[in-house]
Amino acid sequence: MKTYWRRALWLALSAPLIGFSLSTHAAEAPGALTIIVRDQYTERPISSVQVTITERETALARSLQTDAQGRIVVEQLDPGLYSVNVTKAGFAPVYEPSVRVITRKNSRIELELVAPTLEEVAVQAQALDAFASPSSTYLDREALRGAVGGGADPLLSLDGLPGLASASEFAAFSVRGRGPRDNLIFVDEFPFDKAVHFDATLGEDEDIGGGGRFSIFAPNVISGAEFSPGGWGPAYGGRAGSLLKLDVADGSPSPSASLRLDLAGNEIGYDGPLGITEDATVLVSARRLDFGAFFEDIDELDIGNPVLRDIIVKSAVPIDPSNTLEVLLIDTRETYTRDVRHVFESPNFEDASLLDFRQDSDLYGLTLRSLLGQDAVWTNKVYHRASNKISSEGEAFPDLVPPGSPASSFPVREDIITVIEDETEIGWRSDLATVNRWGAFNAGLQLTQIDLDYSTVLDGDWIRYVYDSDDVRPDPGQHFIVLTPENINAALSRKATSYASYVDQVFKHNTWDLRTGVRLERDGLTDETLVSPRLRATWQPGRRFRYFATAGIFYQSPRFLDLAANEANTLENEKITHRSVGLEYFPNDSWSVLTEAYYQDLANLVVDLDRASGTFANIGDGTSYGFDVVVRGTIREGLYATATYSYNDAEVDRKDGRGAVADEFSREHVATLGLTWEITDRWKVGARYKYLSGRPQDAFIIHEDVLGPGQPVRYSRETTERGVGRKPGYGVLNARVDYRRAFGPIDVTAFLDVINVTSASSTDDTEFDYRRGVNVKDDSEAEPLIGLRLDYAW
Repeated sequence: MKTYWRRALWLALSAPLIGFSLSTHAAEAPGALTIIVRDQYTERPISSVQVTITERETALARSLQTDAQGRIVVEQLDPGLYSVNVTKAGFAPVYEPSVRVITRKNSRIELELVAPTLEEVAVQAQALDAFASPSSTYLDREALRGAVGGGADPLLSLDGLPGLASASEFAAFSVRGRGPRDNLIFVDEFPFDKAVHFDATLGEDEDIGGGGRFSIFAPNVISGAEFSPGGWGPAYGGRAGSLLKLDVADGSPSPSASLRLDLAGNEIGYDGPLGITEDATVLVSARRLDFGAFFEDIDELDIGNPVLRDIIVKSAVPIDPSNTLEVLLIDTRETYTRDVRHVFESPNFEDASLLDFRQDSDLYGLTLRSLLGQDAVWTNKVYHRASNKISSEGEAFPDLVPPGSPASSFPVREDIITVIEDETEIGWRSDLATVNRWGAFNAGLQLTQIDLDYSTVLDGDWIRYVYDSDDVRPDPGQHFIVLTPENINAALSRKATSYASYVDQVFKHNTWDLRTGVRLERDGLTDETLVSPRLRATWQPGRRFRYFATAGIFYQSPRFLDLAANEANTLENEKITHRSVGLEYFPNDSWSVLTEAYYQDLANLVVDLDRASGTFANIGDGTSYGFDVVVRGTIREGLYATATYSYNDAEVDRKDGRGAVADEFSREHVATLGLTWEITDRWKVGARYKYLSGRPQDAFIIHEDVLGPGQPVRYSRETTERGVGRKPGYGVLNARVDYRRAFGPIDVTAFLDVINVTSASSTDDTEFDYRRGVNVKDDSEAEPLIGLRLDYAW
């Protein structure tokens, strides 16, 4: 651990050292901005828009008007931070408080204008589209890559959004009591649920339910993220926890190359013109991170050897003024191995599992966006998504050899269970959006074909020492369960075609905004026809208050692993009936307070019946209700504050005779308080404190010497009741420092992002050590995330 802290200290000091060494050099070479302004509904460029660019440090301002292509190019700008104010009669003004100009680089910014409900209401930063949920939040590129606690991961940067609970330094998150795998994720409007690395299929319960560790995206790849905790429109279906739409950045008008250094590896990239047509651009990002070497450096040898590799390519090619072709390529790979050497380093041999995980995932997508007539946009997308994942788990027996024996002498049983998850999906999506006399209209068709090839192979009987009292055992006095090949071995080989259509109309009348829509889909995998009506109403009688309500039915498809676990698992979609009411208060142009209360009926929930045979059924029901409060504001230019509070009460009745109990991921209270200060063009600091109440706790009995005389001493943990209490709550303080400076033609950005500064207890997960009969809680300590990025533009 000392090596780790020495390296952290060195990199933390490198930023001011760079600043000192450059202080005697000549002024930084100027950069440029290309700003494109479009109508949000029609996506047409808007001419004669007044754009005012103000340098934050000197308060010098320039005002220009967009040309017929809705574009302005501002050159000879000193590197640093600028604010951008956009105004035009008939549209709500847009204000971007923090736009960065980089030395020698021409950066492109696209802004959208929308007609306001009230003429005097202003829009700060990105305006959400007419079909978005009223409680949605948009984070731009600067906010994502500089978020406190975000480190080098855009998904970590979502911490602090309404209803969202991010429990640790990992990218997985839960929303309003639903689990990490209940979130609906789109990348450039393509469905992609493999956005997080190391989402475990085998291992400890907390690993399997955790939802993964690190996202596939480097910090500069995502240009914007739109997050909705509920109440979104009928264009999206399949999951009901939350909707997250990630936009991959386009290339810039001028070429630049980047190198980002990390303790675990590095990333290289290119961002600039493609050369096919005048405005064609491309962004390329490739990274490789070897956490095994990193864990060796910090003396955490028992964790194992995780390695990941991500390649992302995004190209936009204007064919003519009315048609643009976009290409998106995502190729990700990960491996994780844990062998007897890692077991040997485990304290007290707490974790004796042998693991071998390998996954390749890719997404190839084409988008053709066409402008029709004066106010219609027709978007067609075709994509191919594939994922191949092989997970194997075995076991070592270090207690069966004399103490102090080398790892090579440990008896082992490798590849006891192997799970193969092979899936391929091809899809077509067509969306038409237009403005009509009532407001805005959106409709679409979606067609997908998925090919699943799943299998589970158990190599002989396997004793498991963590079980539920309802799990089937031949003898009730047997205090463990035995997995057998005849009950566990299973396979699913199925090809299914699904299709969906939707219509969505926004009716605008004075201060009212009413959106009605419906989604009709045929799920070929579950052989169901589903109808999902959606409704949203917004009323803004003045500049200070906005009132809104949403309602709708959402369906959540069963997990493929649950379907494949047993041939008897003929599962259906879960049904969630959602409704909410809320208001947003604007004390002035700098502050807003949003409050939303919601209630959800949960029906036809998939619950596990018996882990010894892998059976599941749609027999559960429940409720989830609560409210979110979000306060955002600018204390003064460059100094921003956010505060959130979320209350949730989610209960599920699994029909196991125990009645309704707290849902697994429900946290009654989640609160955050964040502050960000852009001190100068070079320095930015921030801090965020968050408090999370504990997740539900199960009642259990620990049984001793369950194998009997003549056998190794083993303990077991039997869950007798679920959700009977709460684990302790905890608070975490995160802090971040960013520094930027140019060294000749190279722009240098460094950050130090420390998660859990005070080393407070920051997890409520435990692992059961069946050799000693104790629950082992993960130690909590500060986690410094350090990054250094070099950009060269020409």
